Amino acid sequence: MFKFLKPGPVMINLKSIWIAGLTALSILIVGLACVEPPPSPEISDDAGAPVKIDQPITRIISLAPSNTEIVYALGLEDRLVGVTDYCDYPPEAKNKPKIGGFSTVDIEKVVALQPDLVLATDIHSKTVTPLLQKLGFNVVTLYPTTLTGVIGDINLVGKITGTENAASELTAGLNKRIQAVASAANNTAKMRPLRTLFIIWYDPLMVAGADTLPDDMLKVAGGKNIASDLTGYSSIGLETIISRDPEVIIVPTNMGQADNPLWNFVVTDPRLKNTTAARNNAIYKMDPNLVLRSGPRCVTALEQMSSFYH
Repeated sequence: MFKFLKPGPVMINLKSIWIAGLTALSILIVGLACVEPPPSPEISDDAGAPVKIDQPITRIISLAPSNTEIVYALGLEDRLVGVTDYCDYPPEAKNKPKIGGFSTVDIEKVVALQPDLVLATDIHSKTVTPLLQKLGFNVVTLYPTTLTGVIGDINLVGKITGTENAASELTAGLNKRIQAVASAANNTAKMRPLRTLFIIWYDPLMVAGADTLPDDMLKVAGGKNIASDLTGYSSIGLETIISRDPEVIIVPTNMGQADNPLWNFVVTDPRLKNTTAARNNAIYKMDPNLVLRSGPRCVTALEQMSSFYH
């Protein structure tokens, strides 16, 4: 007969279990520490240069009127310590310390103001920006050539300066207005876009071609730029303009200036009088500070441009 044995008490070594668990946890922690975190997305400015976000930004210098307008629109005027001689909007900007002209920046004045951030544009890319960077200053280039680019640059400045909420609120309103203009253009899609000339000077003849803010605005508003085969702000022959026969001519000129040479040329030149635009009285003035500055007010220019077509 088999004899069943009664099992004895099972002895559990709690100390051994605790040591084993602690060892496993240590291995897990070491393993996690060896795993590199995913890289944060790189932010670039309009020159393609990486942007360093070193908070807080307390001293800003603007090297362009458009950049100054962005700074004010984001409520950063108290941090603005230097502007150009041409930064005149809002009017309070004229009271800020000056660092020279738009294309004639006084480097010594910039250095003396010790900015945390310098907002430059493409005109500074060859000399001013490299020099300031060599001196250790944080330079960000803003040069949008589309309305989408303007919106992106406003958000970029907001991110750099810790004013993302203000930038988001501002750009949401601007985008809504842009979409309203685009919708008006789409509603008249059965009508072909009117051939448009955006002329910026007359001696020599200079027009806005592709890759310029006015060119993008024309497209959104419902026009067709007759100089879209050119790039940037380019020279063009008068014979070419006449052969392409603009139906709308837009002239960025100071609205209150009685004797404006560009406007006088456009409305009095006998050859331009034969264009469809001249015959139909479709030659329009626009404030250059609205239509040529890549700041928040360019959306106001877009709305004015839309009125020429609709």
